[in-house]
Amino acid sequence: MTKDPAVEAGFRAMYALDFVSAERLFAGYQNGRPSDPLGFAAEAACLVFSELNRLKLLDAEFETDNSKFLAQPAVAPDPNVKQRILELSQHARQLAESQLRQNPQDEQALFALALTNGIQGDYTARVERRYWASVKYGRLGDEFARKLLQQDPQFYDAYVWTGITNYICGSLPWPLRWSSRLFGLSGDKATGVANLRLAAEKGQYLSPYAKLLLSIAYLREKNKPAAAALMAELSSEFPTNALFAEQARRLGADATRRGANLKNQPAPASGRGSAR
Repeated sequence: MTKDPAVEAGFRAMYALDFVSAERLFAGYQNGRPSDPLGFAAEAACLVFSELNRLKLLDAEFETDNSKFLAQPAVAPDPNVKQRILELSQHARQLAESQLRQNPQDEQALFALALTNGIQGDYTARVERRYWASVKYGRLGDEFARKLLQQDPQFYDAYVWTGITNYICGSLPWPLRWSSRLFGLSGDKATGVANLRLAAEKGQYLSPYAKLLLSIAYLREKNKPAAAALMAELSSEFPTNALFAEQARRLGADATRRGANLKNQPAPASGRGSAR
């Protein structure tokens, strides 16, 4: 995969929460390449990320207490933003499917379809809270990502979808995990974390997003130091992102307290001089 400077700049603006610049960059890419689905899929992803940020739903992902997470009040999505996401996603899908009819191995088209279905799944689950409805999009995103990786195992951005699918499905209680198999999904948590790590370390456009997801996964696995390290990286790279800064501060403070508590614990008895 050859990284396009305009698309990369658009994604970096998105991670920096400069959504106006991100949309302008993606629109410019679309104008120059109207038959390329990536520009339209990227703008849809930008709008979803913007809406998740506006509604504080990314912050909620760091809540590891499921009872508190599920008890959060419903949110009010912007209907105009939703309509625009649907339009962009549909257009990207049509362009990508047209390209695949001409060349079933078109990597750009496969990536655009993985991205489009992935972000629609995010929106459906996180904003609309239609979790089972989001499974359809998740399955399709995972399917196109796997096709892409069969052709090019070094298309590291695609590991985001195989990673999150494996992690989520591998984390489900057995009855729900069995149900997910009916939708064509299965997973393993360790594989999910490994795939997210690949995307985080080597991805081109989605590396920061993979780091965000990996940090959340580490938190749920009770590995706060690893989560804190990733959020510190993201905060340093994107200092205007308030979410990254707040989570880096909070997780860093937790890690410092934990280290201090361990340091102040009394040393275990050596056992010398014990009665025989």
